[in-house]
Amino acid sequence: MSVAAVGCSSAGEEAAFPSRPIEIVSWATPGGPTDLLSRALAEAAPPHFEGRRVTVMTRQGGAGAAGMQYMQGRAGDPHVLGVFTASGTVNMATGRIPFSPEDFTPILRIQIDPFLIAVRDDSPFHTLGDLFEAAHARPGEVSVSGFGAASAHFLGFARLRAAAGDPDVRWIAYEGSADAVVAALGGHTDAAHTNYNIVREHLRAGTMRVLGVALPVEALPDTRSYAEQGYDLTPVHWRGVVGPPGLDPALRADLRARLMAAIEDSEFREYMERAALEYATMADADAFGAWMAEEVATSRDMLRRLGILDE
Repeated sequence: MSVAAVGCSSAGEEAAFPSRPIEIVSWATPGGPTDLLSRALAEAAPPHFEGRRVTVMTRQGGAGAAGMQYMQGRAGDPHVLGVFTASGTVNMATGRIPFSPEDFTPILRIQIDPFLIAVRDDSPFHTLGDLFEAAHARPGEVSVSGFGAASAHFLGFARLRAAAGDPDVRWIAYEGSADAVVAALGGHTDAAHTNYNIVREHLRAGTMRVLGVALPVEALPDTRSYAEQGYDLTPVHWRGVVGPPGLDPALRADLRARLMAAIEDSEFREYMERAALEYATMADADAFGAWMAEEVATSRDMLRRLGILDE
């Protein structure tokens, strides 16, 4: 029997997969990067799912818990997929949501969005070393703006700061990455910790510069990575697709193959280029599952180190 003919156990009857439309569950803010990924995937996927309609279902609430709870109720159903992100694993680490990576079926990590440090063009800092040396010399006076108080963005910077010897840098939290960048542009903070797609228009306008990036970005060929500047870490925001719990292994393999084909489509590649995102599919679904578990553990360790999470 072919994989496509495997029965859909959640329907209680044998049926060729897919036997009905596919739902992509997103618990992200409409119009944000994760929502855009969900919609780009929904547009690219139908030809690879026997022409079945693919829709995006937004279920916000509870730091992602509403969408995750919905998926829990669809155990074993390959027609329901969820877009999972680094923020989800951070929320698991903090205990904001009562779930763990083991509550879902990992399928495919799709993209990574490397973090970077950007400053105003007239900033006296030209390297990460300049920024951290100033922070060591003037404890508490250097500030960095970014998204969230205990977010993937905050923990990404906390890891970089730890690699620099824990200088006393003030983290100024904003409700959105764009607001954090505006704060740096306005001189309210010394730098912004964000992603390339948030600052690229400012870079093109010549009003900002990038001091360093977690991983090489094609659009920033002259910008040195963290590792090249002596900081051996690669914090990134990432996004991928998971299934509900109890998904049949053969169906998981089938879903991964179909999604891999979808993200190779020219329209999806154009979306990735527009968003300045990097493909990061990993070796297999199990590797993605291990990555998510490691992300939770790393985030929890850093939160404890910072005194934000009890032992």
